Amino acid sequence: SSQFSWSLLSCPVAQAGIQIVEKSQQSVPNVPSFSFLHSVLLFHFSIWDFLDAPKPPDEDRFIMPDEFASPKAEGAGRSKRSPINSNRVGGLNVETLVVADRKMLEKHGRENVTTYVLTVMNMVSSLFKDGTIGTDINIVVVSLLLLEQDPLGLTINHHADQSLNSFCQWQSGLVGKGGKRHDHAVLLTGLDICSWKNEPCDTLGFAPISGMCSKYRSCTINEDTGLGLAFTIAHESGHNFGMIHDGEGNPCRRTEGNIMSPTLAGNNGVFSWSTCSRQYLSRFLGTTQASCLVDEPKQIGQYKYPEQLPGQLYDADTQCKWQLGSKAKLCSLEFVKDICKSLWCHRTGHRCETKFMPAAEGTTCGPDMWCRKGHCVKYGEHGPKAIHGQWSPWSHWSDCSRTCGGGVMYRERSCTSPRPQNNGKFCTGSSRLNQLCNTQPCPFNTVDFRAQQCAEYNSKPFRGWYYKWKPYTKVDDEDICKLYCIAEDFDFFFAMSSKVKDGTSCSDHKEDVCIDGMCEAVGCDQILGSRATLDACGLCKGDNSTCKFFKGLYTLQHRANEYYSMVTVPAGARSIHIQEMEVSTSYLAVRSLKRRYYLTGEWTVDWPGMFHFAGTVFEYQRSFNKPESLYTAGPTNETLVFEILLQGRNPGVIWEYTLPRIERKPDYSWGVVRSDCSAPCAGGRISTKAICLQEQKTQVNSSMCNPHTKPTLGSHLCNTQPCPAFWATGDWGSCSRSCGGGQQIRTLRCLRKVTYQREEVVPHSFCPVISPAQVQPCNTESCPPEWSTGSWSQCSKSCGRGMRKRSVFCRSTDPGAKAVVVPDSMCRQHHRPNGQETCVLRRCPRNERLQWIPTVWGEVRLQVDHRFSHQLTPDQSMCGKRSTNRAKWVNSACREEEEVASV
Repeated sequence: SSQFSWSLLSCPVAQAGIQIVEKSQQSVPNVPSFSFLHSVLLFHFSIWDFLDAPKPPDEDRFIMPDEFASPKAEGAGRSKRSPINSNRVGGLNVETLVVADRKMLEKHGRENVTTYVLTVMNMVSSLFKDGTIGTDINIVVVSLLLLEQDPLGLTINHHADQSLNSFCQWQSGLVGKGGKRHDHAVLLTGLDICSWKNEPCDTLGFAPISGMCSKYRSCTINEDTGLGLAFTIAHESGHNFGMIHDGEGNPCRRTEGNIMSPTLAGNNGVFSWSTCSRQYLSRFLGTTQASCLVDEPKQIGQYKYPEQLPGQLYDADTQCKWQLGSKAKLCSLEFVKDICKSLWCHRTGHRCETKFMPAAEGTTCGPDMWCRKGHCVKYGEHGPKAIHGQWSPWSHWSDCSRTCGGGVMYRERSCTSPRPQNNGKFCTGSSRLNQLCNTQPCPFNTVDFRAQQCAEYNSKPFRGWYYKWKPYTKVDDEDICKLYCIAEDFDFFFAMSSKVKDGTSCSDHKEDVCIDGMCEAVGCDQILGSRATLDACGLCKGDNSTCKFFKGLYTLQHRANEYYSMVTVPAGARSIHIQEMEVSTSYLAVRSLKRRYYLTGEWTVDWPGMFHFAGTVFEYQRSFNKPESLYTAGPTNETLVFEILLQGRNPGVIWEYTLPRIERKPDYSWGVVRSDCSAPCAGGRISTKAICLQEQKTQVNSSMCNPHTKPTLGSHLCNTQPCPAFWATGDWGSCSRSCGGGQQIRTLRCLRKVTYQREEVVPHSFCPVISPAQVQPCNTESCPPEWSTGSWSQCSKSCGRGMRKRSVFCRSTDPGAKAVVVPDSMCRQHHRPNGQETCVLRRCPRNERLQWIPTVWGEVRLQVDHRFSHQLTPDQSMCGKRSTNRAKWVNSACREEEEVASV
């Protein structure tokens, strides 16, 4: 965080005096944890909604904050800041997203804020164009967002740490046109921020260290203090580039005018970058992280910097108002001579104040005069002439950093003859030249150089305790030149130093060495930066003409869970490469001729990594999505047998290695070795195998011997004892039920293998106690429901044709379970039994077929065979009498009844 300190000039009528008044400062820096969002080009966020920001990956969690705040009583008032890293030359573009919050819009007005922001960013661009930075860096605004209100997912308040955390997360989700992202995001706030609490205090800016180009950490927050905001942005962006404060862990002094000084104050109105800042930047630009700065910027037409100088757009009175409030204006006291070096402002009373910041470039400093490069010159002139830097002579070579094993010595020069001034260009080229020295191997018993450096901490207490330290090198490549040591007999390690001593090997299997904390390439000719390499036979700058190449493919299929030899590689081999053809569950293994395993032996699978054996270092790689491989540049000092521990199908293994061509061919002859027994019981065979021996001592590839003289192989029986008994099962019988749960039964026998092709039945006591199941459930699915009926009811008639009924219902039929009535819809409807039917208990007697039935007046009911007909008659007396035809019918019926009755 940062803030300009200020001084107050009190000027009573009788005497004039200067009183420096400075704000108190508290600094409780916290490490912000950043989570994040992609960039959209817009001006009104009120119409945009964003999803919740995703959390950042774990590797972006550890972030050192910048703390740039006003100092306590340090003389002429300055501004505090905190840590960050540069090394690629020319044409680097920082594509910058600038976001101005709601308070900025309220302060400057919607119609003026865009010009103001671009003016400030133009000043920032000029600072990064200063020759003392040592690199051509362009600050390019590709997106400018003006927030009329806080968008979803972004919280901005007085707490700089929390606000920066929120902003970094939010900006990570913004994307520009065509899906292109910005390289760096700058938040400008009109709030009075504080690094450690949600209240106003002296903090001016906050930034992660070395965050440039990171999706989640390339971001800063900066408090608006007027045009001096440009220096805050430059400082915080410097931290994002990896620059650390001058004088904090580096030899640079806290000099006024240095942009990365812990306190901010101009040096006669001029700001520049220190030697340390330049080195930090060079180191950062030498990393892959800085690759985002190489591409060409897009969308620059919409955000072109103003053509007028800042001081032409905003006069001294306006600059004072921004620094000290709306009542401030340019001080008119006579002692104020040159506002181009320090801008003095007046608020109230007879006193003037300054923040020791110069008036902006182009500010009027007198009649027809303006400020240029810290000087008040005639209007139209560009101020002092630019002085370009020139190199000093090279220094003498330093002492070698090591007495053996390859140390480093160097000589230096500085860009001081003359130094660049007045925006002059910095010297091109390197300021340091390194060279290897004392490259002869160290004596056999010499302690490893990295181990020596760790051992130096044995006599120093670590958190109150003493430990024995040894090197720890299982770190990422970017950390290989830091001194990590692990406490002996304990499981913790620690970075004892940010860099190892010059000349320390980057790794055991490469020639590269660490210089100033960076791993530098070393060619096989022992020259730094050389691209000279060994050929396949180990000859520096060779063309492989002296090599003999051996290649093969092992595709034989075998029984799983056994070791199988694929190729035997003789001593002296180089460029050995063994690789599976596809991902598999099998493992590569390596052993000596004496069956001593170096990798994945005795059924123990080793983790991937570096393995030292046979006089060289093997790199064993195994990944879940890549075929397993093994490689060494060699040479080996003994014959090695490469095997595969087969797990399932052999995926096929490619092998290759080289041997140097030799003029005199050694003597190769066949030898005979016995194999292991092919079976552990029931009669295996031991076979003799011919191997090719060099000078009757060392086994080599069979291709070295004459195949025509290969001895005849034989075999004999071994391990003829019977094998342990085992259970043999028959096929399962049919199920006892078709549904509702039945059982199946199978036979069970105890067998043992007597010979390769014969087995015999033995008592069950010979077999393992736990036997396979003989009974198992089957057809456990439920049976379908069926119709069920109740008993028939009595017939509705005692004689003749009647009806009887019964209940019909659908019920479950699972055996062994209580029947349950279920809905009729669950049974098959076309199989439903009848619920009623006709019935005849007996025939009715004849005299009962016709009878008189009394009825109401005028109605006669005749019942015949249970069927009824009705006949209306005026009087019952019609029966038995002659009458009309109708009466006759009735009469005849009556006679019939009478006849029946008389029978």
